[in-house]
Amino acid sequence: MKALITGGSSKFGSCLVSELAKTHDVTVIPRDMLLSRGFDQYKGEYDLVFFNHHFMPEGFDQLSYYMNCLVCIEIMDVAQAIKTGWMFSSGIGAKDHPEYAPYFAYKSMNIHIMRYCAHFYSGIYFGVDPGHLVEGHWDTPAEQVVALLDNVESGKVYTLNGSVSGL
Repeated sequence: MKALITGGSSKFGSCLVSELAKTHDVTVIPRDMLLSRGFDQYKGEYDLVFFNHHFMPEGFDQLSYYMNCLVCIEIMDVAQAIKTGWMFSSGIGAKDHPEYAPYFAYKSMNIHIMRYCAHFYSGIYFGVDPGHLVEGHWDTPAEQVVALLDNVESGKVYTLNGSVSGL
């Protein structure tokens, strides 16, 4: 099985790639490649495409919007997948943290992109709401994400225990 992932070279992403590599031939699109927009080299068919990246620093500007949301659509144009997933955040809509508004806004936009794709296209488009990931404790959540891949349905967002999220 083949997987293509963004955000797979540091912190949680590297643990997710290690876990995925037990069952998939994993290709990671590095951050500099996301910036250069050279996606043709990833053209092909995959069992899984997973968007785990988040572009920082951010604001409400064109580059941040492109790097957090539109880059996913460009990658989906070249990488055809049976399953396409996004990492989301349960903090979407948080009113107490206006400093994170761009982060939450882009994650929210990606939920709507996921749902649009689930409605109009074949394949499985899903999301993962991991809750709060604790710094340095990435292994168990990575295992949980990979474990839920076999049971996802299109248009739904899942928590790490496999239940459907409130997002």
